[in-house]
Amino acid sequence: MAKTKRRTATQQAADRLRAIVLDAPEGTLIGSEDSLVTRLECSRSTVRQTARLLEREGLLKVRRGINGGYFGTRPTAETIESTLGAHLEALNVDGNDTTTMATALWVVAVRAASNAESSQIRSVVDRVSRKLKSLDENASFAKVRELDLMIQNEIFSLAHSPYIKLIFDVNVTFSRRHFSMPAENDSGPAHAAFVNSWREAKLMEMNAMASGNENLAGVAAQHSRKVWIDRIKQRHAVMASEAKASGA
Repeated sequence: MAKTKRRTATQQAADRLRAIVLDAPEGTLIGSEDSLVTRLECSRSTVRQTARLLEREGLLKVRRGINGGYFGTRPTAETIESTLGAHLEALNVDGNDTTTMATALWVVAVRAASNAESSQIRSVVDRVSRKLKSLDENASFAKVRELDLMIQNEIFSLAHSPYIKLIFDVNVTFSRRHFSMPAENDSGPAHAAFVNSWREAKLMEMNAMASGNENLAGVAAQHSRKVWIDRIKQRHAVMASEAKASGA
């Protein structure tokens, strides 16, 4: 029988302190260093190590002074994205891998959204479709991106999947570092063709969701992501070739 790995005093104290923080409203005074020594039944040095660990996790904030102490808090999505992004960089993760993962997560989210209450789906579909139909083919990439973010929020809200959204955002944020896009190149036939293709793909996604058919919604989501990623890679390739030509 495999031996169970023994947890250190700091790990055990961290488990207890994490539970205490999460059981209390954000901003609650958890206690002073002295009180935590008693409450966690550990040494002062262990409390300090544990506090530093939970600070890095975004669950604890230390305030000095007369009204100071250890206060419970919650990590923000930005903090988590930054931490995970740094970890992905350390692992030398390929931006193409995170792009593929983001697509898989988007498909899951759209499929889940298609199973929401029909009245909620219809409200989102009508609202998004109006914005899509009013999008001019000469709209800048930034304008399209703004609308895409709005659609993402609507879909994740329907899907009731904050965890999937978080991991999706982490992957997208990391991928964006590897597919940086130039400010120019928002005019011409290629860009107009992209705007039209993306708009039609998103309308297809909306209609598939409205039908309540999660399989169809998944296929439509896969297609809309392909249109989006192809354009990002195209823009990135253009930027790279221009830099190479200029000797940068």
